[in-house]
Amino acid sequence: MAYVRHLYQLQLLDSEREAKAQRLAEVHDGLGESRELIQARQAVAETEASLAELRAQLRVLELDIAGLNAKLKQNQDRLYSGKIRNPKELTSLQDEAAALRRRRSELEDAQLELMIGIEEHEAELAERQARLRQIEASWHQDQSSLRVEKDKLEGELAALDEERAGVRARIGASALATYDDLRERQGGTAVALLKRGICQACGVDVPTSMARAIERGEGTHFCPICNRILYGG
Repeated sequence: MAYVRHLYQLQLLDSEREAKAQRLAEVHDGLGESRELIQARQAVAETEASLAELRAQLRVLELDIAGLNAKLKQNQDRLYSGKIRNPKELTSLQDEAAALRRRRSELEDAQLELMIGIEEHEAELAERQARLRQIEASWHQDQSSLRVEKDKLEGELAALDEERAGVRARIGASALATYDDLRERQGGTAVALLKRGICQACGVDVPTSMARAIERGEGTHFCPICNRILYGG
């Protein structure tokens, strides 16, 4: 019967629409910042924060060393001024100078370690920034492609909906109800092609008399195994 052909046409449209709708959902999921991009940005931000902290520590050390140098200069100026003659006071100044030099040496060692750490963080930051730029470039390209695909899919879905509405209008309410029920129960396939007497949905041979009736377009027939509507094409 003609309406079986319309049902098969409707099924083709429904299947195509379902596939495009699924792809559109995937496209929507792909739009926006990716996890890879977010993680790359976080890595750069974390390295920048660590680097800023190390540089701040270095500035504090530099100020401390400058302060020690100033104190040491004052100490040396007094020690060699010739004005200090008291042996006990001279010894005290010498002990103070030795302590200042030890402390300065400790700070300079810490300063060197910090400078090495800063160099390592700068290299790591440069590497992470380069990776971020690479990921951003790829992401921008992907986003552009996805937006184009999104617009295309939305247009195609609108056209499919219009075509589906036209096909459904040519099918009776009872046949549509049967089709919709089968489609829901049979995993989206309500109408099965019959080729050489075999149901293409479940692969079972149907009775010869039924196959011939289907080929002649006589009546509505259902697969005896999967219960789908059979269409001879």
